[in-house]
Amino acid sequence: MRLVTFTGLTVFIGLVIGFPREALTQSPLEEDLRVHEEFFRTKLEDYQKWFAQAELDQIFLADSIAVAPQRVTLFIRAAFQGSRVCDSLQCAWERLEQENFLRYGQYFRERLLRKWAFLAEIHEDQAEIVVRCHEPPHFMACIRSHQGRILREGRTVRGRPVQVSIPTNLQALNLGEGKVILPGQKASEVCAKARRFLIQYYKPKGTPILWRARIDSSYTTFDEFVLEITHLSHEICPDGYYEYHRITVWCMQRGLDTELSWEFQGKYGSGILFPPRKNDYKDLSINYKDNLEDYQRRLFKRLVDHLSR
Repeated sequence: MRLVTFTGLTVFIGLVIGFPREALTQSPLEEDLRVHEEFFRTKLEDYQKWFAQAELDQIFLADSIAVAPQRVTLFIRAAFQGSRVCDSLQCAWERLEQENFLRYGQYFRERLLRKWAFLAEIHEDQAEIVVRCHEPPHFMACIRSHQGRILREGRTVRGRPVQVSIPTNLQALNLGEGKVILPGQKASEVCAKARRFLIQYYKPKGTPILWRARIDSSYTTFDEFVLEITHLSHEICPDGYYEYHRITVWCMQRGLDTELSWEFQGKYGSGILFPPRKNDYKDLSINYKDNLEDYQRRLFKRLVDHLSR
């Protein structure tokens, strides 16, 4: 720890601000998540705000959570009542699953789980979502990630179809995602090259005077990686808040070609001299949606241009 003085104000700056010493040696996937249960509960409100932004708050309600040592489960129930609430919930769920896949090539469940992992600041393998209704006929969809695939299990029992209204434009749920085919390239090489490019892109960034960007790339496989970047400012948010970016990249071999897809999400928070702890950040897609979309679009284009050379 060293002593830094700014115009009479003395500040102690350690190697790591706001994190316990044991966090330096403990893998995020080994940490006992139960110690953060209070923080996870605060994310229920943020998740419901995301539903409202996507015009889904009339269908779904982020109800409660359960925390195990290595998993955080979000329980979602119907936001409405009635004699056929389970039928209606199941019909809405099936339509959202099908229409998301037809329009964007991914299931609705993938969006739900990735958003929960992002807001809760955990890896997808540690996240779980259960959509359920206990009124007869019982309905439940359990969503979790396994080896990079987001799976759905559960119970489906329904008498006859029910007409339900869902948003006509689901793109609001798809912020930050892109996909491209790179001809004649190997997935493992593309993944490594993309990771190096993004690390170099963020390395010189930071905040005025005090901070350089802090980059966590600890979750990396041959065809997938996650970057978490903190200690940023003036990247997306024009108001000078501290920023936290989370980028997930997947590379899939398609014959001789590689399909690269990514998801970009961001948060912002305020501070005086130090960036806030991550649990003080708010979702950028709520109040700075246009800025977030523009930033990730330009960054993805730069990445693709680099990989195409």
